[in-house]
Amino acid sequence: MKVLHVNNVANVPAGLVEGLRKIGIDASLYQPYTGINTSGKLSKLKVVANRFADAQALRSKIAREHFDIVHIHYAYFGMLGVLGGYPYWLHCHGTDIRRNLYHPLFKAVTKISLDRAERVFYSTPDLKVHAEKARADAMFIPNPIRTELFEPRGFEGTENKVLLISRIDKVKGIDVAFRALERVKKDNPGLSIDALTWGPDLDRFKDCGFVNFIPKMTHEELARLIPNYRIIVGQFELGIMGMSEMEAMACARPVVCHFEYQDWYAEAPPLALAKTEDEIVERISELLEKPALCEELGFAGREWVVKYHDYIAIAGRLAKLYVGG
Repeated sequence: MKVLHVNNVANVPAGLVEGLRKIGIDASLYQPYTGINTSGKLSKLKVVANRFADAQALRSKIAREHFDIVHIHYAYFGMLGVLGGYPYWLHCHGTDIRRNLYHPLFKAVTKISLDRAERVFYSTPDLKVHAEKARADAMFIPNPIRTELFEPRGFEGTENKVLLISRIDKVKGIDVAFRALERVKKDNPGLSIDALTWGPDLDRFKDCGFVNFIPKMTHEELARLIPNYRIIVGQFELGIMGMSEMEAMACARPVVCHFEYQDWYAEAPPLALAKTEDEIVERISELLEKPALCEELGFAGREWVVKYHDYIAIAGRLAKLYVGG
């Protein structure tokens, strides 16, 4: 079987491709042109021209290499398959249906992309209501975590280090996270709090003074970075775990975040659950005071991710669907 994944959203397709290769499937990843430039009419025309040329190149590649499955990621990118005239499977990841399915500008292309897909998948539990509204047969596929890359390492020097791993984005609950972290820092002056330099709301927080911003990095670099922290702070708005939270769990680090979908699994994920500012402060403070609890929660998290989100196991489930249609 020959499979092509299109558009590397949040490293999910990369993990699926790697997992599929591990189980003997000829899988590859194609990154379409996603450039956006609104600085002038000429620039906009150039973006359109580049996207058109790229879509043509992808269509030629698919025709030339005879893929059995074309698996496209991000809902409106399904238009590549619609306009290219080839069958495709469509994988939804968040804003692409949570917002775009109702957005006046993106609604039509998103709906067409979903309607024309052979199969439709969604990656987090909160997307079920949106995906099934458009496609009653939409299916949840857990995000694949590369548990051989994200793994426990030495924990020396983690005593006074916290990492905010979430994207600096209002939709991630970043406002409540920063308010809580400011309080934690005041109570623990020697504590080092780091965050990654990425996200649309970065400018609002980059000069806050109590968080050190470190450059955005590759997936491999992130896997080496996470184990250097005692506590990982995630997202607090949508009630879900993203790739970053689960990658931190795979590194056996305790994660503080808001998660509402414990009943989606046979076992609830072992998290330090919090939603409000006070709860976030309480969870972080407790973990700072109890190193043994950090290790207990961290290693339980690692076991849970291996059991429910290991990339090879998820790829195996996907491969069975590919074969069964």
